[in-house]
Amino acid sequence: MTVNSLIYCFFSRIGHHSTSDDSSAYRSIDEVSYWDKENHPISRLRSYMVNQKLWTEEDEKTWMKESRKQVLEAFGKAEKHKKPKPTELFYDVYKEVPKHLERQMDEMKKHSVQYKDVYQLNNYEQF
Repeated sequence: MTVNSLIYCFFSRIGHHSTSDDSSAYRSIDEVSYWDKENHPISRLRSYMVNQKLWTEEDEKTWMKESRKQVLEAFGKAEKHKKPKPTELFYDVYKEVPKHLERQMDEMKKHSVQYKDVYQLNNYEQF
């Protein structure tokens, strides 16, 4: 018999939104630590499932082994492709890149071309 369920979860993100975000400016270390160590939603779900006899140590071992295999296969496939254009890092936050970031992007392009032997640009998609 299949039973449909809805699980409502409230939790707090542990890391920053992106590399340009410093969440320590608006969240205390204690708050982040609490969610990471004491009230992590994955740990809570696991405890619930174990208590309900929906998850076992054997399930965990099997899942970990299969997950590791899938991750390594995905890495293997990904490593066969070129890395994204280095300029992609300027487009992950803004719909339109601000002028100051356009200048940084231009500087990065010039720098990476000047020192192309150091950066191995042939491993990346072209600018």
